[in-house]
Amino acid sequence: MKPDDNWSRAARRTTASRLRVVKPFDPYHCPLCTCPPKLTLNVYTGCGTDCFYCYTSSYAWGRWGRQSLRWGARKSLHTGLEKDIATLAQAGPPLSQMPIVLSLSSDPYPDTPRVNEAQLGHTRHCLKMLSDAGMQIMIQTKSDMLLRDMDILDPRSTVIGMTITTPHEELAAQMEPHAPPPKRRMAALARAAAHGFATVCRVDPLVPGVNDDAESIALLAALLRDAGVKRIISSTFKKRWDSARRFAQAFPEQAAASEQHYERQPIQGYRYLTAEMRRLMMEGVLRIAHDCGLAFSCCREGFAELNDGCCDGRIPQSVRS
Repeated sequence: MKPDDNWSRAARRTTASRLRVVKPFDPYHCPLCTCPPKLTLNVYTGCGTDCFYCYTSSYAWGRWGRQSLRWGARKSLHTGLEKDIATLAQAGPPLSQMPIVLSLSSDPYPDTPRVNEAQLGHTRHCLKMLSDAGMQIMIQTKSDMLLRDMDILDPRSTVIGMTITTPHEELAAQMEPHAPPPKRRMAALARAAAHGFATVCRVDPLVPGVNDDAESIALLAALLRDAGVKRIISSTFKKRWDSARRFAQAFPEQAAASEQHYERQPIQGYRYLTAEMRRLMMEGVLRIAHDCGLAFSCCREGFAELNDGCCDGRIPQSVRS
């Protein structure tokens, strides 16, 4: 049984109708998702890191990319969040105890000439509201700007997640040209862990022939262990029409060689690698993680049996209380 069997599509739709800016995670009910129920808040409506593998750009309606003029802070963000916090509190458990993730469709810490969190402060304001309300918070980012907000966050109820796709600076610059380099992200994780925060790292997506070699993953896992990270979350690159095109432009040889391993029939609009290849890749990361003493889980692969405990690294309710 999937861990979210009671979090049906109808239940998510009902929850979404009651909230303004906070929304249920996985509204499309992906059959390969192993996450327990949670909520998500996207402070911004787009992203400027220009990662070639981005999974949201094809349905972001022009709000993707550093040069886009169509993205920015959500409308009525602060008033909407204030009302949502009240709605969640009134609803009581389990809804009021679900973690809220910032952010899954955009980075919560944009740093572009037009949309800059350091100047706008919308993410900090939202985190302060959630923290003051005693909500469980999960941050997912590629930015070391998160260190700015540690003073308003409670380590007992906050998980800090960083995405690092490779330990190699040059390759990272090709894959995600406007994200901070891996060394800065690693240093941010180390500082957060030293301040008592639970930290996880998403080593994903693994792109065939680009960043999936065992040697690089092992190096990254060892660096994460030394930085105090306790869990690695990994997944494989799922193609959509636009990310596939960017893959072919950035890494033409690897894109051509990997095409034979991708299924022709998409799952909810994404072309997945074959199940056999995905399992092989995830089992490889699992072994590396365990060799480093790290917990492992995979994301949207359908392999719940590979996960060590809860797949997203949230803080258990027993620990928080």
